[in-house]
Amino acid sequence: MFFKKGFTLVELLVSISILSIGMFGVFQAFPLGTKIWKSSQRATLSSQLGQEKMEEIIANPYEEILIGTIELKHQLNPPFNFYQRETVVTCVDPNSDFSEVVNCSPDPYMKKIEISVFWKTLFGFSEESIKISSFITKK
Repeated sequence: MFFKKGFTLVELLVSISILSIGMFGVFQAFPLGTKIWKSSQRATLSSQLGQEKMEEIIANPYEEILIGTIELKHQLNPPFNFYQRETVVTCVDPNSDFSEVVNCSPDPYMKKIEISVFWKTLFGFSEESIKISSFITKK
């Protein structure tokens, strides 16, 4: 009996099809990984922008920290113009479960600072945000 060495055309086509399906799956993972990486990068940067504003406010004396919306939601300056930030300061009563006080007279000697940072998702279809909160008391 005589055997030829090599592949038939059918075997070659089947192996190319299997290889193509495998490569397609691998190539689909790259854009997803890039999207996840970019999303986490934006979330990290937004938390740093919020923390930066928090440190700026806390550096002031208690009396100089005004009650109300200190910073309306606005677009930040370049290179951070992809982000928006809003800052609100409220009075808090430490004796009643840290609830917000509408009238700050007399001063309960505790303020709550809330900083929200907003950014668009990778394709701009929706908006994501983080909120950083901190309490400050009169020393």
